Amino acid sequence: MTLTQIEHVFRELLYGLRRNLRSHLAPVTLMASALFVFGLFVIGTVNLRETIRIAQERVGIAIYLRDDADEADRAELEEVLSRLGGVRAVRYRTKEEALESFRATLGSRAYLLEGVEGNPLPASFELDLYDDWKFADRMGAMAEEIRRMPGVDVVVWGESWVESLERWIYFFVAMDLFLGAALGVSTLLVVGNTMKLAIEGRRDAIQVLRLVGARPWQIRLPFLMEGALLGLLAAAIALFLLDRSWRFAVERLSGVLFLGGGGAAAFLLFGAVLGGCGSLLSLHRYLRVKR
Repeated sequence: MTLTQIEHVFRELLYGLRRNLRSHLAPVTLMASALFVFGLFVIGTVNLRETIRIAQERVGIAIYLRDDADEADRAELEEVLSRLGGVRAVRYRTKEEALESFRATLGSRAYLLEGVEGNPLPASFELDLYDDWKFADRMGAMAEEIRRMPGVDVVVWGESWVESLERWIYFFVAMDLFLGAALGVSTLLVVGNTMKLAIEGRRDAIQVLRLVGARPWQIRLPFLMEGALLGLLAAAIALFLLDRSWRFAVERLSGVLFLGGGGAAAFLLFGAVLGGCGSLLSLHRYLRVKR
């Protein structure tokens, strides 16, 4: 591309922006509205994934030892548990630690333990698992294997809770994918039709450029850049509105996450790409007509 051609592209871009400044208001507003709805979905997805992550962090296996298990049994069991596939960490809790933890849980009602002789709570192991092992079938098989080990009295892993969590995760992920696909297509259609309306008013200018022998890329490039700039502006407006909405929500519901710096940059880039693609798709029909 020569310097003259680059100059022509930018001149056409500035001319188009300046001449159609008012007519760009409606496309930008429509694109910002579509991107705002899409942004709400993205923020909802971010918070859904965080909720699932927190819920999965609580998934683990508790192993209560028999009272007659001695120190040698405990050390041997800890060695075996640490070598099990899927185990990220093994924590041992003595009977005294278990009692103190229970006392702290009771809080102001800890006096209820004053009438209890000795320490009825067993020593235990707590297993942290890798995420890909936090499924009911894998945890059930692991729990069954641990129950057969010497020194083990009871193994608890929240079977019903883990199965319910799995079902809810599958349901939410499926809904998330469905809504994401539907909203993505809807946003693309809105942006494409919006850019088509914006370009419709410049049909004559496109025909003149074709008649004077302008190459297709010389016609497309200014529109591509113009569409990208409009998309970027619409994304910035949508991001501002999302930020205001998030601040409103977080004052009433703590813990709501927003897009981070990388997420905000990706959202702006997405808007620019969407605007550019919408512009190119809309322009295609005018360049397809034979002279």
